[in-house]
Amino acid sequence: MANNGNALALPDDYAAQLMAGIAQSRAATKISGFGGKDLLRLDAAGAGWVFGQNAEEVQKGSRWAINIRSIMHGWNCWVDRGKKNELALDDMVPVTQAKSPKPEPIEGFECKDTRSFDLKCLDGSDKDLELHFKNGSDGTIRAVDALLAKIYNQVAVDKVFVCPVVTLDQEDYLHPKYNKRIYKPVFNLVGSADMHGNLASAAHPNLPPETKT
Repeated sequence: MANNGNALALPDDYAAQLMAGIAQSRAATKISGFGGKDLLRLDAAGAGWVFGQNAEEVQKGSRWAINIRSIMHGWNCWVDRGKKNELALDDMVPVTQAKSPKPEPIEGFECKDTRSFDLKCLDGSDKDLELHFKNGSDGTIRAVDALLAKIYNQVAVDKVFVCPVVTLDQEDYLHPKYNKRIYKPVFNLVGSADMHGNLASAAHPNLPPETKT
């Protein structure tokens, strides 16, 4: 391609179309399947909280604000189709709406009650990281139910600082049938924040260090 000085510059109308197209394409692309957010999960082997495909560890003691507008409930059904389990049903609605009755089994597999929400790290090495949590285990349902009760009580007295701020922990028990340890999520409520992530208290005691342990 010959170099003709300013002739190499893109025409203004094409540049505008290109930028608009790129913006639209990026906005419509869900890189990780959860609105661009990595999935937060509790490691089944007891390694603690991890996120993303590389199972990066969440810094212990870091605080996370849960976006109450993102809380959803509903039903998921995973079906074993040989090579891998496939999500055959994903019927989730905002917690402000009534979830549908439990669907019938799909290919012999039961639909599981499921909860999900987005959360953002407020301090430590993962500060400003936004993740998505979604699970239907019995331990998750119980933990999120307890969290919803606290949100209910908070909203009843304060319409501003409505987002729970939690630290992530776990507890476990020995499964009597399979003789293996089962790990359950624990959301320790340590404060509250508004929808912009501003804490109800300006004090920040015992912040974790800026490097992961």
